[in-house]
Amino acid sequence: MMTKIQVKELRENISPLRNWDSEMQMFYDETNNVRRLKLTEVGLNAPIENPFVLAGIATQSGLPASSEESLRDLLKIQRSANEIKFEYLSKGSYEDALGSERISNFLVWILDNDIYIHYSFIDILYWSILDIVESLMPGDPLGIIPFHLEIKSELHYFVSKNSYEFMQLLVNFNYPNIKRSEVSSFLSEILRFLDSQVVEDRSLATPILKQTIRNASKIRGLELPFLHDDEPGELIKDFSPHFLHRLYLFKNASHAFDRETHIEKVLSKVEVYDGSKRLDYIFLNSKSSIGVQISDVVAGLMGRHFGFVSQNSLPVLRQKKKSFSQAQLKTLELLRLLIDRSNAFSEGLLHSVAPLETLLRNDAFLHDRSVPDFLG
Repeated sequence: MMTKIQVKELRENISPLRNWDSEMQMFYDETNNVRRLKLTEVGLNAPIENPFVLAGIATQSGLPASSEESLRDLLKIQRSANEIKFEYLSKGSYEDALGSERISNFLVWILDNDIYIHYSFIDILYWSILDIVESLMPGDPLGIIPFHLEIKSELHYFVSKNSYEFMQLLVNFNYPNIKRSEVSSFLSEILRFLDSQVVEDRSLATPILKQTIRNASKIRGLELPFLHDDEPGELIKDFSPHFLHRLYLFKNASHAFDRETHIEKVLSKVEVYDGSKRLDYIFLNSKSSIGVQISDVVAGLMGRHFGFVSQNSLPVLRQKKKSFSQAQLKTLELLRLLIDRSNAFSEGLLHSVAPLETLLRNDAFLHDRSVPDFLG
């Protein structure tokens, strides 16, 4: 059955963004797509250490006619290669990518051709447990909306320190299908888990998180609206919401995604309209689209970037940055320039569903911004 959605309805709770109604071409690829995340008694069906990233390029003036030829020459891509891919420019770690002359030249080419980059960065663990706090927000009975991001981030921090035990807790309650009669017990078990962790209060967010869960567990008849009547163990059904998000956020853009059969099948059952106009998107074989090929490189780089930031503490990030070579620092600066320029055009190009702590670490590491002392 076809579902029809209006852009106006999807945008109604979003404050207007710079240039979100502009006409442009947007190309996409993704990395670390686990497709579906399922939790059973034996654990998760896929690794979640690396983030899902849907990323690519955006242009208002179109790509230069000689893009593929000039890029192949610049990046020294062999003629026998069917397409341009991240793996042909760099292999190995994020630090290896920063040290790659090909990656550096690639970023210079994007900057020189007035092309923007865009990304949706999704921390998979964070997205999987987000609804625990989200379910306490409707009507704001606990008064947490002003600092819900801090609470969500702190919950993620505790869970990441002992994810196995927390996942077993979720299994015991058939998460995300919590029985209404077990809401209090579920929240009490989360509080017990939090209290059992050998972690000192790092900031005000730590006691606020615990007090929030404690108070919620005492509310008689409390429902968790996003955690009832769902498929037990299905933490992530698919990543289609993030593809749809790009469509309705930039409603006047044309959207070209790399072929991904599962997402293509899901979106084939959804039509997004702006009034009477159906939004424009297509799935392409990357070999036939230089825009999608360029997006493969962007997605590969951003996936490694956010994986690096997510998996290292701020003191470690700072120490690693101090040890970077001049080539690595140059590439990092090019990436910062490109992100800043893209953000100046539209903050909507840069989208994250991730712990506040990770975003603050990224601010400090990439942009040298001041962050709270507890991050180190």
